[in-house]
Amino acid sequence: MEFIKTNDFVNIYKDMCKQFPPEELKTDFNSIFGENYTVYSVIEKVPVGYTILFETDDYLFIDYLAIYKDFHSKGFGGMILENLKQKSNKKGCFLEVEKPDTEKPDTLRRIKFYKKHGAQKLDINYIYPNNEGGLPMDLYYIPFNEPSPSKKIIYAFIQELFKYVHSDIKCLPEILEKIY
Repeated sequence: MEFIKTNDFVNIYKDMCKQFPPEELKTDFNSIFGENYTVYSVIEKVPVGYTILFETDDYLFIDYLAIYKDFHSKGFGGMILENLKQKSNKKGCFLEVEKPDTEKPDTLRRIKFYKKHGAQKLDINYIYPNNEGGLPMDLYYIPFNEPSPSKKIIYAFIQELFKYVHSDIKCLPEILEKIY
């Protein structure tokens, strides 16, 4: 399995619009792509999916992870997570997941998937930033080389993530205040 940085975001974005709720999509991806925020095409002989990662010196953040519909339920999502664990020199990986909702079975499926691959729900009042005041979500952590970090480190990571990835959100200070 290969992770290849790509500039072909147009086709990936079309797929994202099918697989992610509109309130979870950013309004301007192009302004944040760079050294710390990168889109990867995931290749297993052919493109099977993609991931968009935010990276700091110590941690990864999976902002988006998706497998193309033709490749669903073939183990590629788990292979991506295992590949990130094995090849990363990071301490661990954060990711945000929708709150469990029995009326939306995909939320339960995603949570089960991430837990199966070592994700632990963090005791944080996490809110995904958007211009509508934020979307309550759960923050998870997958340890690579270090167990779950302290709340102080988690809050510092969230602040760095939001500053870099969500700087366009007008009510960001209010959202951060709700998280702390």
